[in-house]
Amino acid sequence: MPRRLFIAIDLPKPVCWRLGQLLVQPPRGVRPVRPAQLHLTLHFLGDVEDETSPALHEALACVRHEPFTIAIRGTGVFPPRGRPSVLWAGVVDSTPLATLHAAIGGAIESCGLSVEHRPYVPHVTLARLTPAVPRAWIARFLADTAGVELADIPVDRFHLYHSRKLDGATEHSVEASFRLNDPQ
Repeated sequence: MPRRLFIAIDLPKPVCWRLGQLLVQPPRGVRPVRPAQLHLTLHFLGDVEDETSPALHEALACVRHEPFTIAIRGTGVFPPRGRPSVLWAGVVDSTPLATLHAAIGGAIESCGLSVEHRPYVPHVTLARLTPAVPRAWIARFLADTAGVELADIPVDRFHLYHSRKLDGATEHSVEASFRLNDPQ
């Protein structure tokens, strides 16, 4: 039976709390991600058959990378043109993050799974937006949060997550964790 999987970096609780505070009283149509569910996605795998899991776990366990830090700066929306459907906090360009993303992509492909080949835009999804959200509210939110900055966020592991819908909400649970260590 296929399971919906993705690979992500967890954020420390204080960072999740701070990001959650950006959407304290959103208008109708803004569906915030609960702070405990905030994460930085590295790769979305989609539906993966159970028989692929052992090979995927083994390949991910072989990824070597030093721990590093990231920074979150500003907010934005997807898509960048047209009616926005996702509100996000941006992650500052980072060579270590790009290198880890590529290494994990190689591990995924070694299992016969495909990775998305669009440019990687690291971000933390804050909320889903319905068409009912006033464009004026979105513009005001983006202007008010343009200066948001959270630096020195440690990255010392990544996780394989299982995602499923429960009572209309999406729940993520860790299937496996992989610690970063010295690649030597």
